[in-house]
Amino acid sequence: MSTVELPALERVRHRYLTAAGVRIHLAEAGAEDAPPVVLLHGFPQHWYAWRGVLADLADDHRVISVDLPGFGWSGPSPNGYSTAERARQVVALLDQLGLGAVDLVGHDWGAWLAFEVGLSYPQRVRRLVAISEIHPWPLQRRLVPRLWRMWVTALFEIPVLGRVVAANAKVLSWFLSRDARDKSVWSEELVTTYTTVAAQREVAAAGQRMHAAFVTRDIAALVLRRRWKAPYEIPTLMVAGDNDSYVPAVLMERPRHRVQTLEVVTVAGGHFVLDENPGAVSRAVRSHLTAPEPSKVSG
Repeated sequence: MSTVELPALERVRHRYLTAAGVRIHLAEAGAEDAPPVVLLHGFPQHWYAWRGVLADLADDHRVISVDLPGFGWSGPSPNGYSTAERARQVVALLDQLGLGAVDLVGHDWGAWLAFEVGLSYPQRVRRLVAISEIHPWPLQRRLVPRLWRMWVTALFEIPVLGRVVAANAKVLSWFLSRDARDKSVWSEELVTTYTTVAAQREVAAAGQRMHAAFVTRDIAALVLRRRWKAPYEIPTLMVAGDNDSYVPAVLMERPRHRVQTLEVVTVAGGHFVLDENPGAVSRAVRSHLTAPEPSKVSG
């Protein structure tokens, strides 16, 4: 859990609760009786990545931005950082909050986690938005030739080295701003907001363990298409940055059996488009969450 002072943001209230044995920090905005939308951040970030989306959605939603276990101001996970365990923790958090089905919005690793929640606990997700991440049904002809784009994540996967790299402010600064269309967004103050927290010993360890768990568990499932025909009926919007060097829009191409549930839009920006172009992201998210309810389809 970070000891760094929380960044200030108007209209946001902070609190902590315990779910799945983890003390979790929440940044909330909006009326408590409004429709709930839960925001899941990516790596190496925390709740503050959603600052440009929070205020807009809070006009008519109860917005809950989560510091996922091990990151930001939340405590470490006692049971590791596999995607399945992280999904269980999200559902435990929803239970603790007394929430049933929610709108779930994730960026980067948070988007991958959102898909896992949707697949394993479909009754808990009304609509889903995945930003800057592939879906669980990538087309092999698109994915395999572009796997090299994700080489940088290898830096964070290796024990010891991964923790050292995750705590290195210069590496993280480069990682965050590498493909930005407007690099001026990445001021020293903003970069420091993320890197000072990511450099904390427990947070750096969580980052390394999460990346390693993905390699040992999730990649095989992707390659072997274990969930290719898994039921999935959640209306889902995928948002791609047009300059994303890690997960370009082409990797989000929909397989034929998912075209009725998946929609893809592209906005200007790099991988960390939440920071670079929050207005466009917010408009896309709002449009999806407030669209008329679709008829049920088989997936």
